[in-house]
Amino acid sequence: MTILLTIVFILSGAAGLMYESIWSRYLGLFVGHSAYAQVIVLVIFLGGMSAGAAIASRRSARLREPLLWYAGIELVVGVLGLGFHAVYVAVTNAAYETVFPALAGGTLLVVVKWTIAAVLILPQSILLGATFPLMSAGLIRRLKRDPAGPDGSGRVLGLLYFANSLGAAGGVLVAGFWTIRVLGLPGTLIAAAVVNLVVALAVFAAVKMERDAAEEDGDEVLAAPSAAAEDPLTIPPGSATLWRLLLAVSFGTAVASFIYEIAWIRMLSLVLGSATHAFELMLSAFILGLALGAFWIRGRADRVKDPIQLLGVVQFAMGTLAIATLGVYLHAFEWMASLMEAVNENEPGYRLYNVARYGIALGVMLPSTFCAGITLPLITRTLLVAGTGERAIGAVYAWNTLGSIIGVTVAALVLMPVFGLRAMLIIGGGLDIAIGVALFWHRAWRWPVLRQTASLATAAGAAVVLGAIIAPTFDPGILASGVFRYGTVPERGSRNMVFYKDGRTASVSVRLGDDSTYSMATNGKPDATVSRFWFNDPPPDSLRFPLRGDESTQILLPMITLAHAPHAREAAVIGNGSGLSSHMLLSSPVLERLVTIDIEREMVAASRVFRPANERVHSDPRSHFVFDDAKSYFAASGRTYDLILSEPSNPWVSGVAGLFTDEFYRRISGYLAPGGVFGQWLHLYEIDDDLVLSVFAALHRNFVHYDVYLTNDVDILVVATNDAQLPGPDWSVFGAADVQRDLAPFMALTPDALQATLLMTYDEMAPMFDSTTPPNSDFFPQLDLGAERTRFLRNSAVGFLGLTTDRFDVAAAIGQRVVPLTEDRRVALGIDRVENQVFAARLRRGETLPPTDTTVRNRPFQAARLRQQLLDLTMQSGAPPVDWFYWFTQMLAVEADRHTGTMGQVDTAWYAAVERYMVAQQAPRDGISALRFLRAAASYDWPTAAAEVQTLINARDQNRHWLPLGLFIDAAVVSRLHAGDIPGARAAFARFSTASDRSRNDLRNLLLDGQLQRAEGRR
Repeated sequence: MTILLTIVFILSGAAGLMYESIWSRYLGLFVGHSAYAQVIVLVIFLGGMSAGAAIASRRSARLREPLLWYAGIELVVGVLGLGFHAVYVAVTNAAYETVFPALAGGTLLVVVKWTIAAVLILPQSILLGATFPLMSAGLIRRLKRDPAGPDGSGRVLGLLYFANSLGAAGGVLVAGFWTIRVLGLPGTLIAAAVVNLVVALAVFAAVKMERDAAEEDGDEVLAAPSAAAEDPLTIPPGSATLWRLLLAVSFGTAVASFIYEIAWIRMLSLVLGSATHAFELMLSAFILGLALGAFWIRGRADRVKDPIQLLGVVQFAMGTLAIATLGVYLHAFEWMASLMEAVNENEPGYRLYNVARYGIALGVMLPSTFCAGITLPLITRTLLVAGTGERAIGAVYAWNTLGSIIGVTVAALVLMPVFGLRAMLIIGGGLDIAIGVALFWHRAWRWPVLRQTASLATAAGAAVVLGAIIAPTFDPGILASGVFRYGTVPERGSRNMVFYKDGRTASVSVRLGDDSTYSMATNGKPDATVSRFWFNDPPPDSLRFPLRGDESTQILLPMITLAHAPHAREAAVIGNGSGLSSHMLLSSPVLERLVTIDIEREMVAASRVFRPANERVHSDPRSHFVFDDAKSYFAASGRTYDLILSEPSNPWVSGVAGLFTDEFYRRISGYLAPGGVFGQWLHLYEIDDDLVLSVFAALHRNFVHYDVYLTNDVDILVVATNDAQLPGPDWSVFGAADVQRDLAPFMALTPDALQATLLMTYDEMAPMFDSTTPPNSDFFPQLDLGAERTRFLRNSAVGFLGLTTDRFDVAAAIGQRVVPLTEDRRVALGIDRVENQVFAARLRRGETLPPTDTTVRNRPFQAARLRQQLLDLTMQSGAPPVDWFYWFTQMLAVEADRHTGTMGQVDTAWYAAVERYMVAQQAPRDGISALRFLRAAASYDWPTAAAEVQTLINARDQNRHWLPLGLFIDAAVVSRLHAGDIPGARAAFARFSTASDRSRNDLRNLLLDGQLQRAEGRR
């Protein structure tokens, strides 16, 4: 029976933590992910657990068979789990659609919101809180029938604490790394519910079999303790002091433990990263330490002669070891740097990376959490032996859980923002040391011989705390190093950190680089960069710089969005970052009000370092800051906006992916005023096409029309609207006086350069989403689950990136969108397409440089001129080349030099000269066909291009590859599509798309397949 119940309790613990994990996600979606939201969700859960344990502690002794009640509770929890998702969706939809609009914001709305959240999970939390006391009571009663008597209760309690905690540690990992990915949030709830139902049936069956066996043997069936033997509501007079003392210890050690947990998780997020999986690893490691401590004490609790003295030693050791983790923690940065150097950036490396991160978390947490796992079994067993009865089991559990509530609240909302991480950990350790010292003095009060021990413990404890206080503080440069991403740790004492603060949700820093560039980071992850140019006097026109990198994104995000809504009066920005985006929007003389929403106050405090570059967001009376979760704010604001710009952190950061979901976009689209626009930033680095497309699928489902722009080579902006057509951009917004002053250090942004940032249009993308492209969803969070993996693997969204670097832009060709040669003579934007256009224009104009020019930036241009010169010499020679295929490859390089970055137009004179040479020198017919095909496809002469496709297919069958396969696939399929040969287009795509080095889900393949499917449906 004991073995069965142990297994059952492992499963029950796993299900319980799966519920906690999933409920936190659900309620985070409803009430937001602010610091207060995270704390209150945990308080509701722990409060329910405490209440359930307290109720069970008062009732279990009156129950004839606690195990049957335990099984019944597991059954009810399972049934509630099966229906939770449907209830959640119905209740929250009703709240958004009916309740919240009626309240029109204010304190009452907040109260109603949290009341709804509590109602959703409090009943199940209360039930879960009752499970441990009932299971323990049932198993201990069976133990009392053994001749060994109650002395084995410590072993049982330790075993059950171990089993439940072990299951919980495993449940966190199973849910986070497997079931959510495979089943989504609703499926994970169902899986946990099924576990509850299996547990309930197993316990029902076990009790029935036990009773049947007892009746056959003529044994007495287990009954509740008699009232004479045990009054469940009365504590024996001799045990009253001990009862109060140990419940206080149970409460106090939980306060300290949760201070540790909050501190360690925040500290380790700077080492392991702040992604969802990193938090799951940390939580599991914390709980595993508790399990191992309970396992160790299970075989010793019944043999301890002085449990109070042992408890004092454990508490003192726990606090001392917790404070000692300050030193271990600093070594963790070096461990992570070594790990990043040792593992390969591939799938096996990612698995090893997660295992090693788990080991690092254990290395920091295990010593103290091991001690913490000893305390509850030891306290409970001590009270049971003292004659307090079964009530002690639930009471200890309830007071410990209540202490957890106080610990998490005080740590997250008071200690961290006021004192910082290091001081918070010292306070938690000092509290545990104080509890240990108090227990020593309690024993010394009865046994004077122990006073010397108590005095020594007092002095030693004071020395430990004082030593920690006066020890060197954390080096901000190391804390903000982003070692989990870059694999390096700076030397201690670097002087380039100009701001560092532990906020309620993140540790925020600003670093001044060697090149006088300011970089802002959140938990070590850079979020914004502002160069020295913003703080110096504007240079002369000849020395202006192209706008590039982070600054390009921070300028183009707001300004391109504003160009689509130049008459916007009400605007909102999600994510302050450097403050440059809000600053730029406030350049509009029409704008009347701008709200900048950020979850962390310290982000705004840090952004003041960037003044005067972002002056308007801090000083303009139209500017307002809101510190809240974006979804919560919009739901409560009761406003609609002409412009909303969302530029949160990268979606691999925990909680951020919720701002890229189907459900979020459904809500946000409802907050747009008629004619309003929504701008969404997304990166193309450290991610893949699948994840980017999951965001686009969500956008596509909730906005009527949108276009996609580049803001630098690896960042994009989606501008969306609820109107039938997105208004064209009005680039005159860049001519505002404030904008001109802001951008004085940079090259003037011309309409040609700005128009070149258009990457894709709605019509080019939409057919991809007519099929079954799954959107990123709150309930199926593929972006949250996959983004950390792609970050580690250094993936890129190669299909999106290829649109700007490929010779043939398949998106522009699909839409027959002309991308002309620029008239600009200088590069204004550091974007590949803009640079390529200026490069091609210089070549076509015949610009020359001295043969002895040694300027580094001119080397690519000189190399292109040399390629053109060699090609010209060959064509002027009047003789064929030695090798036509090699010559054609060289010719393609020259063709790309003169045309990359453009579509729909070609240098006809140049093409004519090349064709004349090939014909005159009797080039292979299929080579001439390849040249004609490329010219026709690039100039949108679809009938001519389509007529050459079969010739080139036949040539490839003979291993005569004139054109790169990717270019040929794209141009062949698009040419046949536009020429009306839909079966031919499908045949070419089916044959060659799988032969290229592109993945099946490469954006370019999906664009073609989507167009084919739409065309096939229209035939």
